[in-house]
Amino acid sequence: MTLRRFLSAAGTASLLAQLACAPAGYQKSEVVSEQATTLAMASEIWQQSDIESLPAVDDLVRQADAQIASRKLDMAAEKLERALRISPDYAPAWSRLAHIALAEADPGRAIQMARRSNSHAGDSVELKLLNWQYIRKASQMLGDVEGARNASETINTLRSL
Repeated sequence: MTLRRFLSAAGTASLLAQLACAPAGYQKSEVVSEQATTLAMASEIWQQSDIESLPAVDDLVRQADAQIASRKLDMAAEKLERALRISPDYAPAWSRLAHIALAEADPGRAIQMARRSNSHAGDSVELKLLNWQYIRKASQMLGDVEGARNASETINTLRSL
């Protein structure tokens, strides 16, 4: 088993443990299944995107992934922010920050980070799809029905591509 797959599995287990304490108003079974799928998809998309990064950025992102798996989200965010100082248009780092913001129950920041990631995602439909899932989840957390509906429509459009 490669280190990245191990970290992905550890991150999934960590997220599922987090979701046991999901905010009131959410059906845990729905949240767990949607988030588990999103995390698995995120790990795969992030790994594919990491191939094109600079070595220093790649190293910082790998460290951040390990921190995410260990639930040291503040430390992971610091690594990602350092990576973004080197390469500010690196969309997968912005996407990881959106993931962290959701895990920290900061939906406004999650939306900002996911949108920033999308602005740098280029032709990566998969990364945009992941980011729109983050936007939908964050909109739901904020009670923004219109934002969640718009995100769902965009997700459906991206899935048809």
